[in-house]
Amino acid sequence: MGLLEIPGPRDVAVEEYGERQQSNVTDDNLKAAFRQACNVTLEDGLDLKQVYKDQDPEFFIGKGIKKDIARRFVEDIPGLVQNVKKATHIYE
Repeated sequence: MGLLEIPGPRDVAVEEYGERQQSNVTDDNLKAAFRQACNVTLEDGLDLKQVYKDQDPEFFIGKGIKKDIARRFVEDIPGLVQNVKKATHIYE
């Protein structure tokens, strides 16, 4: 689990990540569940690097997030980082 470098302000990265997760589903209930996971992250003062380092979906489940949403929210962070790096590399 290498070091993740996530560019930009930490809170903005969490919000953008939550939006990205929501864009990958069509069901409004699932969108709301991803928004809730994002809100829990911000309310507890966490950033994406911390969430990924902890690898603890149970934290989110304990806050009322559905199990599969919590797992996806934690596990998909490296994919976001890779996509951001690819996108920013294009503009370099």
